[in-house]
Amino acid sequence: MVKVLPTSRETPSHTRVGDASRVLKRFYVAERQLMRTLAAWFVQTSQWDLKRQLAQDTWETAQRADALRTRVLELRYPRRDVDRKYDPDMLAFMAEVAKAGDPREFVAGVYDVALPALRDAYRAYLERTDPLDDAPTAYRLRHIIADVAAQIDRMRALCAEVFAGAPEALEAWRGYLRQYLDSIGGMDGFGAKAAPPTGHVCAGRPDYEAPRRTVRDARWRPALFHLPHENKYDTEGQRAWKRLEALDKRVAMQVWSAISHFNEIWAAEAPASAMWDLDDQPWEFYMDLARWAWDETRHSTMGYRVMQGWGWDVPDLVPWGNATYNALGPMPPIQRLALLYFYEEGLLRAGTKQVELRILESAQDGASAQDMDYDWADEAIHVSFGYKWLKHLLGDDKAGREELQRLTDEARAIMARFVTEHKDDPEARLAPYFERLYDVVAEMVYDIPDDGLEINWAPVVADEEVLEEL
Repeated sequence: MVKVLPTSRETPSHTRVGDASRVLKRFYVAERQLMRTLAAWFVQTSQWDLKRQLAQDTWETAQRADALRTRVLELRYPRRDVDRKYDPDMLAFMAEVAKAGDPREFVAGVYDVALPALRDAYRAYLERTDPLDDAPTAYRLRHIIADVAAQIDRMRALCAEVFAGAPEALEAWRGYLRQYLDSIGGMDGFGAKAAPPTGHVCAGRPDYEAPRRTVRDARWRPALFHLPHENKYDTEGQRAWKRLEALDKRVAMQVWSAISHFNEIWAAEAPASAMWDLDDQPWEFYMDLARWAWDETRHSTMGYRVMQGWGWDVPDLVPWGNATYNALGPMPPIQRLALLYFYEEGLLRAGTKQVELRILESAQDGASAQDMDYDWADEAIHVSFGYKWLKHLLGDDKAGREELQRLTDEARAIMARFVTEHKDDPEARLAPYFERLYDVVAEMVYDIPDDGLEINWAPVVADEEVLEEL
């Protein structure tokens, strides 16, 4: 026998550092995979309000995953095994969540099953853990819980506006995912485990793949392109645009900036799809691409907000093109990123954003100027993302630089060929949009003092011949 003092307090089970580390790593895996799944379904989703919400939620989910990952690393510092040996049960469950049949089913699975289960598991962890010993985790989880709850409430309110009715198929999908989650012991893994519900009517679906082409919201007419520099063969569209320019080049820049911003959604779809297709990259890769996709969706929303502020019927007046992503979609994900980097680096190198900002300021359009100012700030970060990760993916040597050049040149040729192949499609004609838009804009314009700004501006495009023709 030995002598000891009595314990000063009772401690629940599963509260030691090893227990906390294991559970938090499981939570991290859930959020990490959810982030990638949201990104892929963002690309697949056409409905505008739902699409931009998924982009925001992708970025917010990345922030939660990063907070959890950081805490796991702290618990046995300097251990660095957080991104090895992911829990196979959690990976399997999250793979099932991705297999939804359509956006409505996907939203039901994520916001009615996966996120509520995570929220409840986080709350259970907080109730169980020692608020002093594990204070850094408790702090993070309190904020994470609030974030998850806000996502659930926000999406449910949005779905009440976007979707009509409540099909029974959704309950079957929810039920299947709940059974599957129960079979792996719940989000924290503490529950009794059982065989997955392979006999369920929703079981056995093929693995999810991010789409290689995208469609736009049905409220907009089908459109391939959005501005005259995209299709050099559309001479009628270019003439219709010149009428807008004739009003004043400042007016043209205001309109161009709004339409261009709105159509930047393809620049969100490129990194979002790469987040799904490239599943074995360093954690920071996903953090950066989640930010990239969310920023570009914000830019798209900037343009939409400006046009709404002008009182425009946006779906009637403005094309929402899908040519760029649909040309890029079949390319390998690295090549998609290479062309996106080419565009964004070219804009900064040419000083295009600065020129556009000066023209908008000359037009005394404070709202558009502020949007462009923040866009410029974001794009500088994106160029650093592209430089860092293309160097990582292709190699920081002569061979890597040559491969980047080859991928970029090939992507530009593919883009030019896509335009040639689709130049005569009915969806490629921009004149009907610009002709309707002219009357609306001409009615709105008014005079301001001329500040004497000399306006010299040209867009950055894949096909350099376009610059000579504009």
